[in-house]
Amino acid sequence: MKSNEDEPRTQARRRWRTGVVIGVAAAALLASACSSSKTGSGGGQSPAGGSSSAPGDASSSAGGTSSGDDAAAQKLVEQAFQTNVQLSSLPATVQDAFRAAAKPQTQAQLDTAFKCWQGTECSTGTGGKTTLGIADGFGDNTWRKISKMEVILQALQYPDIGKIIYTNAHGDLSQMQANVRSLTAQGVKAIVTYDDFGTALVPGFAAAQRAGAKVSSFVGGIPGAPTSAVANQVSVDNCAAGKSMADDAIEAVGGNGEVAFFNGTPGNPQGAAWNKCAKDEFKAKGGGVTVSYTADTSWTPAGAFKAASALVSSGKSVKAILYDYADPLPQVVKAFNQAGKPSPALITFTSNNELNGVWEKAQGTPNAFDLYYTSGLNYESRVSVTAVMQLLDGKSVPGQLTVPMPFVKAAKGVYAASFPGTYPGPSVLVPESLLSKMLS
Repeated sequence: MKSNEDEPRTQARRRWRTGVVIGVAAAALLASACSSSKTGSGGGQSPAGGSSSAPGDASSSAGGTSSGDDAAAQKLVEQAFQTNVQLSSLPATVQDAFRAAAKPQTQAQLDTAFKCWQGTECSTGTGGKTTLGIADGFGDNTWRKISKMEVILQALQYPDIGKIIYTNAHGDLSQMQANVRSLTAQGVKAIVTYDDFGTALVPGFAAAQRAGAKVSSFVGGIPGAPTSAVANQVSVDNCAAGKSMADDAIEAVGGNGEVAFFNGTPGNPQGAAWNKCAKDEFKAKGGGVTVSYTADTSWTPAGAFKAASALVSSGKSVKAILYDYADPLPQVVKAFNQAGKPSPALITFTSNNELNGVWEKAQGTPNAFDLYYTSGLNYESRVSVTAVMQLLDGKSVPGQLTVPMPFVKAAKGVYAASFPGTYPGPSVLVPESLLSKMLS
């Protein structure tokens, strides 16, 4: 994801070499919320208004349970998940994160957010005593830059946070370790991280927590990390995602037919998890859908194009391709179209603006295809902020917060022509006024 033409090869490969699974399975999964949904909400609106008492109070905790709070938070939930997931179905800390995010922000706060986003260290202007550290393993692509803004906006809802320090390891393990040591040495007490290096960072995080910090990771899970090192992890359940993908594939192919699985780096545990659970779901639903082709892509556009070209050459009558990363999929469509064929239905983790545009342009033509996608997942970074602030406030927060990842079927209007192809799509909770400045 360094650009839409350059997926984060470094961070992806290192992540899987160290055993990270995006979305560690947890027993607390809310299965009903993970079920597949067929209609996307689209839109890409700015965060809804509303009031939430706790984020604006001197306390760092995020509470507030009035109907007004919940109504505003519910709108953000539907935007983040792109479908009708109920606020009340989510873990309590996740609910609180959406309530905090739903509190209106002033223009002065938005100006502060942009200033913070442009640099590596800033004052929030609240006079709060807590410093929030952002430890990013690879902050050099659009997805990570938007997630950085999500963290900053969430932090500004907590007056206890008076300073924000951002670090970017640029895909280098030794730099990431040094960054975590630096945050600890500076007395940072709240650390949120996208850890691209798995358990290699556990000693550094453990040292930070021994010094009084609380650490929360988002999206990229750290399997086996004790809560003494990483107090909280926010991620999805890959098995539930695989079952949802299978259900959508059954719909897309009319209950019978061949499908293909595209994976990332060879043998990565994310692919192993959703592949198995999708196959199990096909069997459980009668076995009318079979997997006749699998390929590894390394999550790169070039790898996806090569895999799709090989699939075309194989002569297999695949009606749908299931994949766990949206950004390379425009190359899959290109490979089929160059062979004079429409793309099979595409069912994918995450969302990508270029892919949405390719899909929209194909509608009403012989190259039309169905597209199912999920949230871009950037909102998980906000949950990590709320988690560490609640932990510092002495509240009980589970070591694992498992969030649903429903799939939605693309509908006209999902493509944002004014934004670049790497834009993660309408699930982003950053106000449009800020997005325009960030992405211009």
